[in-house]
Amino acid sequence: SGLVGSEMCIRDRYKAANAALSDGPAPRAVFMGDSITEFWTVGDADLFTDGVIGRGISGQTSTQMVARFWQDVVALHPTAVHIMAGTNDLAENTGFVRDEDYKANIRAMAAMAQSQDIVVILASIPPAKSFGWRADIQPVERIASLNEWLKDYAEEIGAVYVDYYANLVGDEGEMKGDYTHDGVHPQRLGYAAMHDDAVVAIQKAVDKAGN
Repeated sequence: SGLVGSEMCIRDRYKAANAALSDGPAPRAVFMGDSITEFWTVGDADLFTDGVIGRGISGQTSTQMVARFWQDVVALHPTAVHIMAGTNDLAENTGFVRDEDYKANIRAMAAMAQSQDIVVILASIPPAKSFGWRADIQPVERIASLNEWLKDYAEEIGAVYVDYYANLVGDEGEMKGDYTHDGVHPQRLGYAAMHDDAVVAIQKAVDKAGN
């Protein structure tokens, strides 16, 4: 039961923060993701102002994001949701995840959002040549392939696709050394390289919502 308890605790991570938003204006954009999103609010605090809020939880896979998507995104009635998922699926944090299962989770989150008139922003999976905690996994080809799918799927459903991968990737599919301490997580320079693309994506989503 320990695992169930900690899962519940993680699922309620943002309960108080979500409740505090209920009296104010709805967010412009909610960023749903894993540690890359969680650390983003610190690594580029300027991005998370003016109604842009972070709902990242370190270590999470797309399956775990689906489980909390309603309370951490939909219930906040944002204009847009920025979904970045996949790093921990590929790192097998909760076991092997098939491409089909990852895609199903992205579809589920996008469908939940669009059913409530929330504009979807799908973010590329950031580059990584390996994972420090799972050195046996070589994700370069799967990352590239899933990013192609994300781009195509965004077009198919009328979502905004934002390609951070292109700015962050080095010659061998790794995250450029200047942008990361561990090859997986951006640090301040990495987030700085993502900033303008994020701002443009949010604006595109807001414009879509206005039409």
